[in-house]
Amino acid sequence: MIACCLVAGLVTGCSSVKKTTAETQGQLASLYNPSRLSLHPDFSIFHESDNYSVLYIRAYPSELRFDEANEDAEYRAMLLVKYELMALDETSGTEQAVVDSASVVYKLRRQDQRSPAFFASLTIPVREGYRYLLKMETRDLNRGSLGLEYIYVDKKDPYGAQNFKVVSSYSGYPKFMRFFRSGEKFHVMYRNRTADSVYVDYFRLASELPRPPVTATSDYTMNYTPDTSLVFPMIDTVDYDLRMEGMYLIKVDREQEVGLTLFNFGGSFPEIKSPRELMEPLFYLATLAEYRDLRNESNRKLAVDNFWLKMGNSVEKSRELIRIYYNRVTYSNLYFTSTKEGWKTDQGMIFILFGPPSRIQMTGDGESWYYFARRGGKIVEFRFKRVQDAFSDQNMIWQKTPESQTLRNEAIRSWRNGKVFSMGS
Repeated sequence: MIACCLVAGLVTGCSSVKKTTAETQGQLASLYNPSRLSLHPDFSIFHESDNYSVLYIRAYPSELRFDEANEDAEYRAMLLVKYELMALDETSGTEQAVVDSASVVYKLRRQDQRSPAFFASLTIPVREGYRYLLKMETRDLNRGSLGLEYIYVDKKDPYGAQNFKVVSSYSGYPKFMRFFRSGEKFHVMYRNRTADSVYVDYFRLASELPRPPVTATSDYTMNYTPDTSLVFPMIDTVDYDLRMEGMYLIKVDREQEVGLTLFNFGGSFPEIKSPRELMEPLFYLATLAEYRDLRNESNRKLAVDNFWLKMGNSVEKSRELIRIYYNRVTYSNLYFTSTKEGWKTDQGMIFILFGPPSRIQMTGDGESWYYFARRGGKIVEFRFKRVQDAFSDQNMIWQKTPESQTLRNEAIRSWRNGKVFSMGS
């Protein structure tokens, strides 16, 4: 059981009034901009039963202010967590109404301040057979700092990923990310306790590259035939360890092609450290000939350094380009990883080249990113459509337009000329 300290009662409510996208989402300029949000909690949802689901929360005490400036002169931090559950139209995928909302305040005391993370959970009335968009807001009541996240909730398929709960064997707490490192042990729970077996399909992931920056019209497709299939008893104490790099599909029905997908991407993922990890994201900036030469270099670290030095024309400028570029690659891995590393996705590509969008509009069927020019009032939209995928509910494909393609090419040229692209330049 996850412990939590509630100092304010859970306030819930329902609304049947339809809201427009603008009213329910607003301008979400901070969603993919870590510097504009001070709180970065993690969330994971588990469909406990037909009528409700459990939302697990991981907050970081180091991001909260602890003080005694309160009526009780008690040394504490106060964390407000608020959610809005929006039903999605089954045809268009857009949200129809806020069907439930609630807020709760957690009190963290001195002993919590010394912990690397604070865990809590909320029960949410999520009905079987529907899809939702869950808006999560957090606020440090002592400091006023904010956090924001949206979660796609799918309760249509009883075999889908959110019907599984992954628990760390080390901490005993739920896991919030779908990627693991070799040696990291965990066990799996499934909502239907009568299931007696767990089937694991292993897929070896080739070192596929994303679509070429200029020429490709479609992304690569992965091989859906597992390299290995294993079966385990459904016991909470069975430890799993994703020793081999690749993708693992965990399911409770051998005939189903859907379940919980977990990854071992190897290396230092989501961080970028090795020469190979530093070289691969240059695919967005290098010509195909340049990239082939980089891959053939025996000393890839030196080749990568020379590539950046050629673009920056000075050590100081090249270091600045490297810092910004690979920082965006790392955040892309955290934000956009689906069936491949986040930097290889369409959203990752645009995020790396352009940085965080000026405004974001979210719906159940995708996202629209807007970049504003500082001069002239120009606005360019990048539209990403959610594509149903057996292995991921975050598979977003860029819906190209001539204007957005032209701007993408301008961004590549700007980077190659040693300048981080900006709509205002």
